[in-house]
Amino acid sequence: MDEQTKQKRKDIVGWVIYIAVLLAIIITFRCFLMIGRVPSESMEPTLMVHDWLIGDRHAYEEEKPQRGDIVMFYQKDENETMVKRVIGLPGETVSFVGGKVYINGEPLDESAYLDDTVETDCGEEDKTFTVPEGAYFMLGDNREISLDARYWKHTYITTDDMKSKEILIIPFHRLPWF
Repeated sequence: MDEQTKQKRKDIVGWVIYIAVLLAIIITFRCFLMIGRVPSESMEPTLMVHDWLIGDRHAYEEEKPQRGDIVMFYQKDENETMVKRVIGLPGETVSFVGGKVYINGEPLDESAYLDDTVETDCGEEDKTFTVPEGAYFMLGDNREISLDARYWKHTYITTDDMKSKEILIIPFHRLPWF
């Protein structure tokens, strides 16, 4: 076999390996991860418009959603995938009194995921929701404008509706070239 044939064969093998690795990465990514783009201000300041979110598709197969998780999920009323935060857990009572959120009569402590300077007054008065077993109550961080569980006909989200749990935020709005 001459040198030119050997080089062609080597080039072809290189391309086949390159394409196989690329396909393996894409398939792995699609099977285990989900990418979402933030379309609105409903999760500000945590997620800004045009930020990208990478989520774990299998996060809730072994564990249950926790209060504070950011989740991409299918919302039946809007017929679209949304991004919101888990606030109410199964069996809990979520109340809105004086514009503040209460869980089982106690003020919601959001200091683990929201800065003290963030205004979470939702403007709601005297609304109460009891979260059914197997369901979750979702709110946007920007309560004044978020279209969330307070307004949905299908108020609660189940893990079957949840598509992924946030594992990485890519803040494109903060990068100088975007």
